[in-house]
Amino acid sequence: MPTLVVNQGAIGDLLISLPALRLLRKHVGDFTLAGQPDRCLFLKKSGEVSSVFPSNSAAFAQLFSGTIPPHLYYFDDLWWFTRRRGLVPTILMMPDSRLKAKVIFTVDEGPDETNCSVFQFNQVKAQLMDEDAVLSDFTDPLGYSRSPNERTGFDLAVHPGSGSSKKNLPLRLFLDVVEDLLGKAKGIGCCFILGHAEGDIAKEVEDFALRWDGRVKIASGFDLGALADLLGKVKVYWGNDSGISHLAAWCGARTFINFGPTNPRLWAPVLENATTLMSSASCSPCGDGYRRCQEPVCLEKISKNEAKSVLSFALGL
Repeated sequence: MPTLVVNQGAIGDLLISLPALRLLRKHVGDFTLAGQPDRCLFLKKSGEVSSVFPSNSAAFAQLFSGTIPPHLYYFDDLWWFTRRRGLVPTILMMPDSRLKAKVIFTVDEGPDETNCSVFQFNQVKAQLMDEDAVLSDFTDPLGYSRSPNERTGFDLAVHPGSGSSKKNLPLRLFLDVVEDLLGKAKGIGCCFILGHAEGDIAKEVEDFALRWDGRVKIASGFDLGALADLLGKVKVYWGNDSGISHLAAWCGARTFINFGPTNPRLWAPVLENATTLMSSASCSPCGDGYRRCQEPVCLEKISKNEAKSVLSFALGL
C-alpha cells in the first residue's frame, strides 16, 4: 500500500518528527516524504526515507484549491504532519474524499506541554495501535555519527545563529567562552558554523578566528549533507535553539543548546547526548511571544560561567 507522508517543516522540525517517522516506516514499510526539497532529500540520502516529493509543486497548490491531482491517487495511505488542522487541505478531511489524511499534530498546544517528539510519536503509535512501541527504540543517531574514537574532527563546533535573531545568545558571550576554552587547553580546535542567517556577525567571527593562528576555523556554505558529515566527527557542539543544533544532536555530538524564549519542554531533542542551557530570566520561556518581544533580554541571562563549566567538562579540560 503506497504511503505518502507530508511534513513541510524545516530541518529541525523534521528531526523532531524522526522517531514518529521511523515508527511509521516500521509498520508501513518505505514511504514517500513530501516537504521542502533540500530537507527531504537530506533524509533520503541519510537512509531515513526511500523517496521524496516536493511540496512546493503544482500538485500541492491544487490541493489547497479543492482538487486532488490524479497522480496523488497513486497513494493509498496519507499522513499529514501539521501544527493546526486548518493547515490541512479541506478536501483531504471530507468523509467522501477518495484520499483522506491521517493528521498528526506537531506541537502540543495544551497545558501539558508534551515534548514535540513524544507528542508526535504517541499519535502515530495510537493510529497504528502499537501499544508496545517505545520512543527510545527509535532514537539511534543518523548514519553520519561516528564512534568516540572516530571523532577526529573539531573538538568544539559552535553555531551562534538560528532562524530568528531573538533566539540567539549574544555573540560576545559565545566568543568570550570559546576564548577561555582555547586559552585553557592549547591543543583543542574550534569550528564556527555560519550560514546565510549569520551574515551580520560573520565579520566579527572572522576577525576572532584570525587571532587564533589556525585553531579556529569557519564552516560556511555547507549543504545539509556536508554539515552532517562535519557534525558527525566533532566531539562537542554548542548552539542556540535551531535546526543545526538538532542536527548536531542527531549526528551524535555531545550537544549543548541555549534556550531563552522557546520552551525546552516542547522543543529540546529527546536524546541523551543533548543538554539544555536555560535562561534565568523570569519571563523565560515565553513561547511564541518572543516574535513580538521588543527587548529580548532572556538569552543575556544564560550564565557564561555555566556554559564554560559544562563545555570544559565535556571537552575533558
